[in-house]
Amino acid sequence: MEVSGAQAASWAAELRAALLGAVGPDGSVSPVQVQRSAEMVIAVIGLVFSGVGAAKTITGWWGARRRDGAAVTVLLPDGTRIELAEGSQARLEIAMRQDGTGPH
Repeated sequence: MEVSGAQAASWAAELRAALLGAVGPDGSVSPVQVQRSAEMVIAVIGLVFSGVGAAKTITGWWGARRRDGAAVTVLLPDGTRIELAEGSQARLEIAMRQDGTGPH
């Protein structure tokens, strides 16, 4: 999963903390890795075995931060990219329900 925006690293740390409680004992959340370019900072969080609870956590967190400029893109193992936007929670929940490994 990628978090981008003016405060990408700190936002990703917040989202990671929220996900730690949502994935349960069988899941895992990787440490935040920050990638910088001249134009943008992207913070990457790896998430394995997540499910609907994690999807709700991700979209809930994004909903609270999107007005600040936070952007979240969920990358699924099959190559699908879901960029969070208004109404994308259902699509993310369906994708995470179908794919037992969750987003990356």
